[in-house]
Amino acid sequence: MSKTCVSCRLIACCCGPTTTFPPLVDWKARSKNVSKNVRNGLFSARACYILHGMLVMIHIVLVIFYARHWEHHVTFSFTPTNNDFWPVVLSASLQAFYTDLIQIYTAILLFLTQQLAISRTLVRRLKLTAIHDISGAWAGLGSALSSVWRQTDIPASWWTTSAVAAYLANITVLHVTSSTLLQFQTFNTSMTTSVPTTLGWLDDSSYGSFANLGLITPSLPVVNHLTGLASAGLSNTTLYDTLKTNAIAGNATVNATTISSRCGVIPNVTYSANTSTAIVPFGPNSSRMLNASTLWPDQIYIVPWVEYEDPYNEVTELNGVYFMVSTSLDIEPLVQDEVAVNMTWAIPGVVTPYVIQVYFVQCSLSANTTNGVVDMQTNSLLSSTPISQPSTQWEMNQFEWSNTSWQAQIGSALATPDSSSGIIFGGTPSQITELSVADEYIMSLVGLNLTDEYSQFLYDGARPISNFTLRPEELEFAVARAAAQLIWIGKGYVVFDVFKHFPVLAHCVTCLAGQLGTSNGGIELGNGTAYVSEEFIALRLNINLLPLAFATSASVIMLGLALHMTRAFDASHDIQAVIPNIGVLQLLWLGHHSASINEVLEGVQHPTEANLRQAGMIDVCLTKTMSDEEELGGSTDGLSLRGRPPS
Repeated sequence: MSKTCVSCRLIACCCGPTTTFPPLVDWKARSKNVSKNVRNGLFSARACYILHGMLVMIHIVLVIFYARHWEHHVTFSFTPTNNDFWPVVLSASLQAFYTDLIQIYTAILLFLTQQLAISRTLVRRLKLTAIHDISGAWAGLGSALSSVWRQTDIPASWWTTSAVAAYLANITVLHVTSSTLLQFQTFNTSMTTSVPTTLGWLDDSSYGSFANLGLITPSLPVVNHLTGLASAGLSNTTLYDTLKTNAIAGNATVNATTISSRCGVIPNVTYSANTSTAIVPFGPNSSRMLNASTLWPDQIYIVPWVEYEDPYNEVTELNGVYFMVSTSLDIEPLVQDEVAVNMTWAIPGVVTPYVIQVYFVQCSLSANTTNGVVDMQTNSLLSSTPISQPSTQWEMNQFEWSNTSWQAQIGSALATPDSSSGIIFGGTPSQITELSVADEYIMSLVGLNLTDEYSQFLYDGARPISNFTLRPEELEFAVARAAAQLIWIGKGYVVFDVFKHFPVLAHCVTCLAGQLGTSNGGIELGNGTAYVSEEFIALRLNINLLPLAFATSASVIMLGLALHMTRAFDASHDIQAVIPNIGVLQLLWLGHHSASINEVLEGVQHPTEANLRQAGMIDVCLTKTMSDEEELGGSTDGLSLRGRPPS
């Protein structure tokens, strides 16, 4: 080896030992390889920066998706039978795929960044110890942290080794967050499906000539004992459509019809005690004679319904239900004489009969249909339906005619004379009053107990004095509830003991709609369609905020560190190092060709880490340059290794 002073072409340096020049023919061949290496280096740099930029853009897109929740549009539905299997499988598959993708992607980034960063380090004017520390830091995160720790003893490359450690730490962050950034999560969702229903409310044509709700009136008291599935289709005074299937989980929107009543006292009624009849005005120019037996105090008696033929030979029907009420009513004294009818009750042994005031009350019926929500599994009504404002005080009414069949059917059924309760109040022949099951049921709904009254009548010798005040809203609710229950029973939901004409709870069973049939006095059923909001569990893609924040920050930091460590904005990219890396073979070659480095290292007696790093604190320059002329084979390469031991 000859010691010839060779000047560096791009970096001013002092003279030092250099290698001997190879023949000119070898330099021409090597110049082509150098040109190819430069092009490869530029391609690697572009690939490195593009891949880092793509990683940042991917995380920015994920941030936008998270802010808009667009990832929730990726859904998978499954049945309840496999709800424990698919969430685990899909989530595990997604995590495995995304984690493997990130690991492969970061491995490529690490390879490109490490090669570029080391090559850029070797062409810079640095301490030999700094080159050693930087190269060793790229071995892994542990080695990088160890290199940073060594700077506390002999500071050779604080910033670069810290940058390498930070870069590797951010790769670790990407690996950790990749397993939890994207996940499939379960959520409740719904879809609209049509299902067949049995109509809860029928049009007027369903109440035909075969319908006779009076036959089923005795079963009214049984309805109050039914709950749950047994009372499907009825909720207080509301009749609603019921679903024919419960195979779907969710809620259905159906028609719900609420029956309401409006009650008022009828004025100007003429009563005849001799004939036990009452002449009741039917409109402004007509009247009708009705049977009106004397009542015991605190009783409610439903006046039997009759058809009325007007002068034009048209058969009309009464609207609603008509009562004789012997309870007290909160009526102003000025109108008391106009609406009250005095009846007498003769008691054996008492000379002076007791006078009982009786009121004739009309309760009209109306129906209001709205949408209701029904549970598919239980057929129970979930939503409340609007109820008309009840009356707060008694008002005077006139008889009204009805153009609808259902109101007349309710009035006729509740006034059925052969549905006796079995309790008879009797005095003189004109004072025999036998209350029906419907009478007793209406009384029970407003808070009157017919059995207790009968006991007082027979045994206690109680005077016929009213001690109960009936409010209009109480009677209105009782009438509306009885009407709704009667229609509900007529549709065939309950079978009762027809032969005994009295509801027997032990004989009352639930049955399918339509089982009662029109031949037994029921109402012809109607079929409809409801739209069900079917609820089911599904999977949707979800982005977790915390892992996304860490991953986005890590990708941005990695881009910045890559630009810094690879000298992205340095214009001298055509400079190449003599050796591509710092390894054992490269160090042996370097020591063989650099006498100055040999001299420095030969002075180390004990090759400890600290001693070698101390000895390596010399400036070195490992570069080779190529001009345009060299690509044409007109000049030579020069290798310049410069060492200067510390003073």
